[in-house]
Amino acid sequence: MRRCARPALIVLIGALVVLSGVACSGDPAPTSTPTPPLPVTQTPAPDGVPIEHIREANLAAVSLVGPIIDHFSGGEIEPQRLLYADMTGDGVEEAVIFVESGGTQGDLGIAVVHVLDGHPAILGFVDAGGRVDVTFPEVGGGVIVSRQGIWQPGDPECCPSNLREQFYQWNGTTFVVTVDQVVENPRR
Repeated sequence: MRRCARPALIVLIGALVVLSGVACSGDPAPTSTPTPPLPVTQTPAPDGVPIEHIREANLAAVSLVGPIIDHFSGGEIEPQRLLYADMTGDGVEEAVIFVESGGTQGDLGIAVVHVLDGHPAILGFVDAGGRVDVTFPEVGGGVIVSRQGIWQPGDPECCPSNLREQFYQWNGTTFVVTVDQVVENPRR
């Protein structure tokens, strides 16, 4: 038994030396990026194939999902919340991708993706926690609405007294806050 154990031990030590050399080589460790299957209404175009409409895009591609998750330093993309809508007021649909915390923090924000030179590209981000929704006024593009709880002393965790509402709209370059207000929580 002793004779077999030594070669196995030498192989194990050698493997650990190689692995420690890789871990300490200065190269960044590989990271895994979740790529949930996002629903699309048309067959997604293979990566690299030019597209005309955002609904043709492969929104689950790591090259797109990775930078979105990295921007929010984590989170999860909920496929059922994917929304196609004109967010810029130009008459062309964009994809609205909601990024959730995966826990009690609620939403982390939204990424808006459009078609640029025949390929999906991130148009902009809205970093807004709490609960994020999209509304559509009669004129212009969509409006992103963020609601965050504001607790007063004695408020239970479930029910803050007030909500901070922020409304974001596209200004031609980025999504900007157009309304920032505190309102009474209607569910209290």
